[in-house]
Amino acid sequence: MNACKASFRWIVILASLPVFGQPSFLQDYGDLDNAKSRVERLESDHGQNSFILAEPLAELAQLYTEHGRYDEAYRALDRATLIIRRDKGLYTREQIPFLQKKIENFAASLDWENAREQMEHIYWLYLQKSAIGSPNLISDLLHLSDMHLRGVNEDFIIHQSYHFRRAMTLNWAALAVAEKVYGSSDKKLVPIIYNLLKQYHLQQVAVKNGGSLGYQLREIYPGSNLVRSRSETRKYFYYMGRRLLNQLAAIYSHAGTSNAESLAMVSVYTADWQVLFNQHAEALESYKNSYKELEKISAIQAETMFRTPRVIPLSDFYTSMSEVVSTDTITGSIEPRKNFGGPYRMVFRESGAGFPSLGQPAEFSMSDDILSNRALLEFNLPQVNGEFAEETDSKEPLFGKPFGVEILDLDKRNLAQVEKFKTRVQDLSFRPKIVGGLPRKSEILLEYKIFSRLKE
Repeated sequence: MNACKASFRWIVILASLPVFGQPSFLQDYGDLDNAKSRVERLESDHGQNSFILAEPLAELAQLYTEHGRYDEAYRALDRATLIIRRDKGLYTREQIPFLQKKIENFAASLDWENAREQMEHIYWLYLQKSAIGSPNLISDLLHLSDMHLRGVNEDFIIHQSYHFRRAMTLNWAALAVAEKVYGSSDKKLVPIIYNLLKQYHLQQVAVKNGGSLGYQLREIYPGSNLVRSRSETRKYFYYMGRRLLNQLAAIYSHAGTSNAESLAMVSVYTADWQVLFNQHAEALESYKNSYKELEKISAIQAETMFRTPRVIPLSDFYTSMSEVVSTDTITGSIEPRKNFGGPYRMVFRESGAGFPSLGQPAEFSMSDDILSNRALLEFNLPQVNGEFAEETDSKEPLFGKPFGVEILDLDKRNLAQVEKFKTRVQDLSFRPKIVGGLPRKSEILLEYKIFSRLKE
């Protein structure tokens, strides 16, 4: 971790300037033709190079993107960027939102060659042309990290490891900046830390799956041909995750912000992390301890939260039991059982074919018009008996993984599709139903949606 921090100390930070200084001229002009007419009137009133045109052009570009007119969107954004540079200078804060929209537009059109070029430019801008610490830089770095994760799913296969590594670098940079701006004990660091935790999980799944991506992620540095073994890499990812979880615990145990419920929730997420890395004996202990602590706070809420299985890792870090119960997670939205004793109904939406184990995040949601296939599967999650909890050499099935998978319904049913879905669901891990601190058997009815946008 010290090495990671040291590598980012040289980051120069953007000045704290407003992202958009002008009112939303096109707020009431959702129709594209009306929006174009409005821009033309602004040009007539203020001139074609007026700074007042920058944001209206960006909003017009967004409408173009929504209509699938990506080239026109790019031209509008390019013009807005030139206006900003003419008025404010080449390397000012004001142009960054427009550069970000360019990247998003290229990604929407699947033009990842130009997206990568623009991403490298804005990365250079963040590192080389910034001034002092600013919260804006944190959100900028995280936005670019999210776009690289999108690239993992949608760019050419040969660029997957590049996107993975860059996303991780940017997330660590955002954390380093946040620690500088807010201090190491501020709760604003929590979502940044949790994003890093999820990225280590994704890289571990990639390494486990092997292939060229897994090999490249095991390289000590890109192109070095100095490769860690899978077991060494797995240990590294596991302990980096534990280190991040310890950092979360330290934030919530800080003297000024001590929160018993949030600390117990960190213990629940620690158990989830141990399940993801097949540390089942340790996970059992963590689940039991966290259950006891949360039961002290509210026995009813603890029972409610733990009786529902969930796909892990969850999309967000929830600081209380009530948040977990009331919020459907992106990676596994859960529908209450309509009849007592029936299956738990869940939906899992992949973010893309490039990395199917990543549940669909809100940052780049995909619509059903690019749905590749879907299936309805039924399976069980095993239970752990009290005796097994004390006997780690027992042959009982490990909890947190599906068994007895049956496909009830499948689009385009054939043998290849059946095998694909059965393999996909085995890649998922679950926080099991827990009663009295022990995992209990539960029946799951899962709608699994596959999305495919990866370039071959």
